[in-house]
Parts: sequence; C-alpha cells; structure tokens
Amino acid sequence: MTFFVLSLVLFSALMHACWNLFLKQSEDRLVTMATIHLVSGVVGMAAVPFLPLPYVESWPYIFASVLLHLGYQLFLVKAYVYGDLGQVYPIARGISPLLLGFITVFWIGEELTLQMMSAIGLISLGIFSLMFPGKMSIKYRFRPIIYALATGSFIAAYTLADGVGVRASGNAASYVLWLMALECLPLLGITLILRKRTVFSSIHKNWKYAVPGGFLSLSAYWIVIWAMQHAPIALVSAIRESSVVIVALMSIWVLKEETTVKHLLSAVMVAVGVILTQL
Repeated sequence: MTFFVLSLVLFSALMHACWNLFLKQSEDRLVTMATIHLVSGVVGMAAVPFLPLPYVESWPYIFASVLLHLGYQLFLVKAYVYGDLGQVYPIARGISPLLLGFITVFWIGEELTLQMMSAIGLISLGIFSLMFPGKMSIKYRFRPIIYALATGSFIAAYTLADGVGVRASGNAASYVLWLMALECLPLLGITLILRKRTVFSSIHKNWKYAVPGGFLSLSAYWIVIWAMQHAPIALVSAIRESSVVIVALMSIWVLKEETTVKHLLSAVMVAVGVILTQL
C-alpha cells in the first residue's frame, strides 16, 4: 500500500468517525440515519446520468450491497439506542477486519503477507480490547454488544461485496454513486412507515447532524471503495477501522462518556498496527 492510499484511507476514517458522532448526538437516530443516506443518495442520483454504467458483472454485487447496507444501518441505529459511542463503534468496526481476513483468503484467494496479517491482527486486537470494561458489574448490558456484533457482520459482508464488485465495475466512481443512489431507498421507505407522523418534525430537529453526515458518509465510503482497487480488501478495511482512535477521543471530549487508561493503550495498539502496514 502506497503512502498516498494510506493517507486517503486514514482521512476516510476521520470522516466516518464524525458522521457516527453526529448520528449518536441526534434525538431520532432512525430518521437521522435515513436522512444521512438520503443526502448521499441525492448526490448519487444527480451524478449517475453523467457516468458510464458499471459493467453488468458488478450489478449483483451492487444489489447485494444495498440489502447488506440496510441491515447495517438498522442494527447500528439500535446499537446506539442502547450503547455508548465509545463502546458500540469499536465492536462494530472491529469484527469486520477479522472476518474479512479469513474470507478474502479462503473465498476469493487474495494473498496476505505475514506482515499484513500481523497488522490486521494488531489493529483488531486493539479494537476488541475496548469492548468490555475492566470490571464487569451485574448491571452490565450485553444488548448493545449483540447489536454491535451484528452490525460488524454486515460491515464485513458489504465490504467484501463492494470490494469484489468495484473490481468488476470498470469505474469506481460509477459503482459508488449507483450504490449511494439505490441504498437510501429501502431505509427511507422503512423510516416513512415507522415515523410517518413525526418524520418531518424530526428532520427539522436533526438536519444539522444529518446533512453534513450525508456528505461525510458518501466521501468516506467513496475513498474506501477506490482504495480497494489498489490494495488488499482486508488491509484497507483494517486501516479504516483506525477511526476507533478518533471515536475514543470524541467519546471522552465531546460526549463525556466514561473512559479508562485501557482506551489509550488500545488506541496505541491500533496506531502501531497502521504504522506496521508501511514498514
């Protein structure tokens, strides 16, 4: 992986952390999530007429990714209802590099060097060490962990689908924008059904989180999809998950969530893993 690709993926991690912060801060997270993806969807719809169609071989992956993104969106909303940003985000983002590391090797035959595997393992270990507090009390809730693990499984699935699909598309920008244009529709439909009486008032209250979140979400994922054309899928995914370092700091400074020294040590582990990818 070149330094340029690494820099862009790390910038993507920053943008991804920011829109998750906006989602957690909003009052109605389902409406905010739908609006975030509606913004990116409108951008996609406006752009696709001026781009070539993705190759026909990539369309099954686009449709599969639309459904997988819907599962990711719904479970992430539920996870943030029950859990803190500093707990949910690391779990959800941490499970995917581990899953992808095995799947990309055994299914699509992608080769990972020992150094790359070590980097993925170190990043993932740092992330998972954020999952549980040092001493679990009887009041400790596992519901957000379950939702976060389900979210992470969907992340791994759509990352794999998009990593393979974009390589078959012939045009990364076209693939991403068609995906954005289509993926907003199922979530929007579900939101209108569940919030039909309050959706517009909720948008009015939460637009300041949703609108910038939509542009951040689109930009962040566009970079990741592009990077998957130039570096191993699992490695790109693992480096992007360094966003947990940013989220850990945001949870402390912005949301005032409880934290420990272990958070800082875990962040260092993730950072060392990222550096290892360049040695």
